[in-house]
Amino acid sequence: MDYSDLYTTYFNRLVQVASIWNSREDAEDMVQDVLVRLWERRDTLTFVNDSYAYALAAVRHKCKDRLKHLARVREHQRGVWSALRLACDLETPAVIAEYHELECRLDRAVGQLPQRCRMVFAMSRYEGKRHAEIASEMGIAVNTVECHMTAALSRLRKII
Repeated sequence: MDYSDLYTTYFNRLVQVASIWNSREDAEDMVQDVLVRLWERRDTLTFVNDSYAYALAAVRHKCKDRLKHLARVREHQRGVWSALRLACDLETPAVIAEYHELECRLDRAVGQLPQRCRMVFAMSRYEGKRHAEIASEMGIAVNTVECHMTAALSRLRKII
């Protein structure tokens, strides 16, 4: 079976399953990732019955991991916003203006970072992703992610 056979045989059925928990577009992306990974590892994998069961389990796990990630991001954002609201409620207009100015300076400073550093910083700080997740998505080593974060934080401290 070549990749096009694998794709045409499994894609629509797997997308239907993934669409239960995700948007159609996200489901298609996840299934595509699973099928590519399955194809790349075809020589090292042995299937007891058929590869569909394996692909189905992989899609379910990918959906579950995405839902966990989205829950972590929402929780992080909720915590950040509640802390910011609390700070704003307790502070004077002058302090609120300082927060706003600092936020603007931070946005400008992040914009000055090299592209890879900026991407790693945004994925870590704004999207709440772990270094391993960032490394996997960007196709780089975890140590490289850590180096980019260290460089980004160092530059931001100097700029701000």
